Amino acid sequence: MITLFTIPKSFNGSMAIIQTNAIKSWLCLHPDIEVILFGDDCGTAELASQLGLRYYGETKRNKQGTPLLDSLFADAQKYARYDTIGYVNGDIILMNDFIKTVQQIKLPQYLAIGQRWDANIKGRCSRMCDTNMGK
Repeated sequence: MITLFTIPKSFNGSMAIIQTNAIKSWLCLHPDIEVILFGDDCGTAELASQLGLRYYGETKRNKQGTPLLDSLFADAQKYARYDTIGYVNGDIILMNDFIKTVQQIKLPQYLAIGQRWDANIKGRCSRMCDTNMGK
């Protein structure tokens, strides 16, 4: 199937709700989704543990503390269970057509880029999987 990975921001205030909703939406896409969380920002290890996700706290960063994306992508490829991997910003809710779209790509190597739509969701999505996969 597919391994999705991200390096979330700290899980504080509304970012905790936004990122938790997003990452839970990924888990609802298919029973064989693998999600890897990188980084040591506040709450990342805890959410990974709560949801049973793979977690790697150490990431290479530049002098200003910004994660180095080339290192992040290399680590994701190294740790991923699946050949198909995807980086997703930690605040992006993926809809149930995501997997079908990825499966339609028949190239041996590719880079797919999507566009986000902003949605003003202020609360936790407790029934996320009911609308996506029936989990």
